[in-house]
Parts: sequence; structure tokens; C-alpha cells
Amino acid sequence: MKIKISSILLLLVGLSLQAQEVFISNGAEWKYLDDGSNQGTEWYGTEFNDEHWNSGYAQLGYGDGDEVSTVSYGPNSNNKYPTTYFRKSFHVSDHTPYNLLVLEAIRDDGMVVYLNGTKVWSDNMPATYNYLSHSSGTVADSGEDAWLSYNASNNLVTGNNVIGVEIHQRSASSSDISFDFKLTAYDGVPTEITRGPYLQTGTPNSVILKWRTNIATESSVHYGSSLNALTDTVSENTPTTEHEVLISGLDPNTKYFYEISNSDGVYLAGDSEMYIKTSPEVGTKKFVRAWILGDAGTGNQNQLNVRNRYYNYVESTPNATNQTDMMLFLGDNAYNSGTDSEYQTAMFNVYSDMLKKSVSWSTLGNHDGYSATSSTQSGPYYDIFSLPKYGEAGGIPSGTEAYYSFDYANIHFIVLESYTLHNSTTQMDWCRSDIQATSQDWIVAIFHHPPYTKGSHNSDTENQLRKMRENFLPILESNGVDLILSGHSHSYERSYFINGHYGTSYSFSPLTHTVGSNGHLSGKEDSTDGAYTKANTDTKGAVYITTGSAGKISGGVLNHKAMYASLNQLGSCVLELDNDAGTGQNLTVKFLRDNGSITDHFTINKSDITASTDESYSSDSEYVKIYPNPTEKVLNIKLRKTDEFKSATIFNTTGELVKKVTGQKIDLSELATGMYFIEIKTNKHSYFKTFLLE
Repeated sequence: MKIKISSILLLLVGLSLQAQEVFISNGAEWKYLDDGSNQGTEWYGTEFNDEHWNSGYAQLGYGDGDEVSTVSYGPNSNNKYPTTYFRKSFHVSDHTPYNLLVLEAIRDDGMVVYLNGTKVWSDNMPATYNYLSHSSGTVADSGEDAWLSYNASNNLVTGNNVIGVEIHQRSASSSDISFDFKLTAYDGVPTEITRGPYLQTGTPNSVILKWRTNIATESSVHYGSSLNALTDTVSENTPTTEHEVLISGLDPNTKYFYEISNSDGVYLAGDSEMYIKTSPEVGTKKFVRAWILGDAGTGNQNQLNVRNRYYNYVESTPNATNQTDMMLFLGDNAYNSGTDSEYQTAMFNVYSDMLKKSVSWSTLGNHDGYSATSSTQSGPYYDIFSLPKYGEAGGIPSGTEAYYSFDYANIHFIVLESYTLHNSTTQMDWCRSDIQATSQDWIVAIFHHPPYTKGSHNSDTENQLRKMRENFLPILESNGVDLILSGHSHSYERSYFINGHYGTSYSFSPLTHTVGSNGHLSGKEDSTDGAYTKANTDTKGAVYITTGSAGKISGGVLNHKAMYASLNQLGSCVLELDNDAGTGQNLTVKFLRDNGSITDHFTINKSDITASTDESYSSDSEYVKIYPNPTEKVLNIKLRKTDEFKSATIFNTTGELVKKVTGQKIDLSELATGMYFIEIKTNKHSYFKTFLLE
């Protein structure tokens, strides 16, 4: 094994930086108040008298059976106290040597931590709260015993210090609370990655790399096409713990290895399993594999089993071994409330090996939405994912990360927000514009709430599911969608090859609503039924998949009449696109169980695909230019000689079409100043650029 000298030096430096002192250890004795009273703000100060409070050793709480000290929830088990208070005093002989405090806690459900009268940490709590407030979400399963960590600046004082913690229940009838705590002071610590790295918004020429560190530091990425020659560097000099770096100017369909450093040196050395594989040129006809994960975020053994079976599959398949071009998360990625700590447990701790080398895309689920807001694009979900709202990965700019599109090879992906925007006319208008603008051979739509399901949810009666069917399916189907992926129901359900069904399950008719001579059959290419077939010019015919069992199964009647297969089984889906023996392609989806078996699969064959196989281009700048940029009144388009100009379409930052032209010299005099996006169509490709009108 080859180890870089810089990594060895950093390791030696890290070993020399010892913790100065553990001031509070796990299992310590705490004062606590469990009478449901309003303690205001004085209780967490250093001068507060807590002699009348009870005392007990951690873990403190009730309801789990693993508590060392049991606290009270009050006289009514259906109306438990929202808040329980904890205090601990400790002595510091000299606070000046310390530069960093590491706080660690077990908390169930919400928590606020104060040090010497100042709030230093809050987790799973609303923005404003009081003693009657409940937490933002429920902590369950592995999250109940998970140690969370937070780095704080040195707010210690010489002499007496006080940690105050308030634990909040999720609801009046919640079954349990838990609390334990550690505090360690350091004079300095080596930089360590605590989340990631992981890849976002991949394009043929760029990718976003994100990671989190234990202390604020600069962001530097060294990369190159050879692990032994990471000669290119991109850096951000502003210290941060939440790192996000755009790596651009890359060649399409090319593997780049990378490592991460700061001014002290490399703290995450590159290896053969840490790389970026850029997307192929848009329109390229090639093999593609996507791993599809619905409702995965339980953080338990079920999720690990499903993950392990996919890892075994992709490592052993003879076709494109070890190739995973993307991860598609269908929502409910972290139970129960999509908090940052739940994402750490259920996403980053589980999928770290794949996230560092395959771009992940996601749609918002209802559990993610409990702690995130689409209207403001805020909350842990929107902090974690960096999604292409400006059309930078293909498609029409949406102006929001709540819904967006992207291209990969000759597939166009449309990602919708079904949790709060199922009635949004703005999202509908964008969806229509986006799907009508694409010239890709395949169209895949993704949203959380399935239009057809009889699993743990019912698409006949539940509003979000019904509205997605009524509002969005006519737009998608009339413009040629081929595959629709959803989660929400904790089962696997797969439709026939259908079109035009927007009513209840009971109104579905195989004679009326299936497409082609075998649309009412299995679609299995390796059986007498044969693959579903669709000419490249056809709009009718799509398969709907509800796959929400990557973390748990919840049963249901599983008898929707539009479904060919309905299974109460744990598993994930694998999408594989490959060329057929002629001029077409086969899009195959497999349901891969947690035991490694494939219990359902189907294929859609599309004929007469004429997608480009030219992957020789190295960057947009080599074959399309817009100038001057910034511009004032006129914008010019210059193409390479082998491209023939067809049209150009200009959009504002909200995705609204503002101008369409058929010439390469564009008059902008009627447009307001600001940032715009332009899609340039040629006989070979669609190119996307941004420009500033001054």
C-alpha cells in the first residue's frame, strides 16, 4: 500500500495533540428537574441555586428500560411534560489553554445546551421554543442511542462552570426520553472529516464536492486522471466546517481521483475508490446504471442488508462491473424527521463508500419535509443536497432546488416536489416547459408520493398521491415519459405498460389503459411475454414503480389493479440502460431483494434511437461560445464548424421563458438587466450557458 509522506506527517501531528481534560464524562451525575414547570432563563446560569433539584447518574430518562436514573413525566402518560431540565457544575482551574470544546450527547427527542448562561448547541428543535414546546421530530431506532457531536469555541471560565441542558419530548404521548453527555477541552485538534466526501450535481464538465470537518478550515481539493498525479487544485480560503467546492473544466466521461487538504497538508488522502466520473456528453448512447433507494433512512439492519446486496450485485455482475453512475434517493432518506443527525446516521454512515464516487440526486419526502421548507429551500435536506436549480446539469432552469431536472447520457430526469407542491401551478408550468424542451431519447420522472399504490398508503384516498396523478401525469404522459419512480409506501409495486389512467384503482382497465399488444403482460424480455416496446417517436407507454422498501416494509393490501407486481419485500431497484442488437436500446429495471434475489424485472425496448456516440469533446468552451459576457444589448453565439445552429431559448432565473430566436445574433434590448440562462440547440446537442445583461 502506498502512503503519502504528507499523510504520515499529519498522523504524527494528530497523535501529539492530546485532549487537555475531560470535564464531563458519560454516566456522570446530574441535577435534574422533572416537574413540568417553567424555569425561564435563570436556571442555566452559574448563579442559579439547584439544591432543591433531584440528582441521578446518566443515562437519565424514561421509557426505554436502559436508564440508570429514571425521571418523571408527570401524572398523565398521555400528557407528559414537554421539557425536562438538567444541570451540572464543574471546576476549571485555568481556562486559558483551551481552544476547542467538543460536546457530545445522547438526546431523545430534542435538546438545547447552554454553557455558563449562553446557548451553544441546539438539535431537533424549532427556531423558537419555550417550556411547552415539543421537538421538531421523533428520534427512534438507532438514533435513540446515537452520540451526537458538536464543536464549540472556548466559553469556559476559570473557576465554576455550568452546563445546562433541556430535553424536549416530541409530543404529549411520546413513549420515552433519554439523556447523557460528555465535554472535553482541547488545546488544538487535527482536522478530521466527519461527513463525506460526497458528490453533487454532476455534469459532463463539472461536479460539486461536499464534506464536513470537525473544525473550521480552508477547502482544497487536488485532483487528476491518475492517482499518482493529482496535479490540479481548486481551493476556497474562507475557513468553514461545511465545505462545498465546484470542480469545473473537466472532460466528459472521464475518471478523476481526488484528495482533500488545508494549509497544514492533506487530511484525506486519495485512493482507488475515491473518484469523480464525469457524465458523458448529453445524447451519448451508452450503458448507464442507476441505484434507486426509496424510504431508505431507517439506519437499521434492514437498510444495511439492502445496501449490502446491491454492493454484492454491482461487484459481481459481468456487465459493467462496479459501475454505479448515480444514486437516486426517492425521499424519506432519514427517519423520522430528516434532521441533520438522522441524515448522518441513515445516509452518510450507511452509504459513505458509494457517495464518495457516485453522484447522488434526491427528491423531498414527507419525513425529510418535517424539518425542511421548500418555499425557502431551507432546513437539513436543502443544506445537505446541492441541486441544479439554474439548469447547470441540463433541462430548463427551475429557480429552485425543490424541483429540477438533469441529463445523463441520453436520459432526461425530471425531479418533482410532491410533499407541498402537488397543487403548484408554477411547478406544473415548469414541468411542462422542461419536458417539452428535451430532445433526449428517454425520460424518467421522480417524486416521492406515488400516483398508484395500495401498500402502506392508498393512492385512491390520500390527497398528495391523488393530486400528483391528476395534476402531473397528464403533462408527463402527453410528452413521452417512459418511467416514473416513487416511494412513500413501504413495499414494491410495479405497473403494467400504461397510459391515460387518472382515476381510482377500481377504474383501471387493462383493455383501455395499457399500451401495445403486451402492455397488460409482464414486460420480461427473457419470457414469452417479451419487453414492452415503444418507438422513439411514441409518447404513449410508461411504467410506474413504487419502491419504498429500502429501509422497512409495512404491508398493505397490495391489490392496485394497475400493478403487475406487488411485493411486501425489502429491497432497492437497479436501472440499467444498454444498447440492443439493433439501433435501439433496452431500459431494464430490477427489484433486488435484501437476500440478493431479483424478484421482479422488466424491460422497455425503444427502437430507432439515433443518439450521438461522440464523446471526444472536452468542454463547452471548445464548441460553443457566447460573447460578450457580460453584455449590454446584443449577444452573439459562436459554434464549432461541425455544429449547425437550430435555435436558442432564453430563460430568467425562475425558469420562465422570455425569448426564443433562430439566429446567432440576439437582440436583448427589450429585456431587463440581470442574470439569464440560454439553451442553444444544434444538430448535435443542446448546450446551456449563463450570461449577465448589464
